[in-house]
Amino acid sequence: MSNELSKASQDAIDAARQGERYAEILAVVAAVQQAAPQHGHACDCRQQPVKPRRSAGELAVIGAGVCACVGVAVAALLAVALAAVAVGVSAVVLLILVRELRKR
Repeated sequence: MSNELSKASQDAIDAARQGERYAEILAVVAAVQQAAPQHGHACDCRQQPVKPRRSAGELAVIGAGVCACVGVAVAALLAVALAAVAVGVSAVVLLILVRELRKR
């Protein structure tokens, strides 16, 4: 009888420990469920729509457009620089010509 009583008390102790462990697991599961958004329920949060990625063709066209704009800008700046050099050289030649004419 003593053997059965000690076995029964050991089973009761094990069941109590197991019950505590199940309670801890259920508490963790409940906390995770409260933290995670519930699907199927109305939610006031607004998600931004995902923008589609650009295709390789679109990126190539954009790159070509940028290169063309840079080329036009470089050509315009070179034209301005060339005009400035031409004006500078013309001014020097005109100055030399005026000095030569004044000597006479």
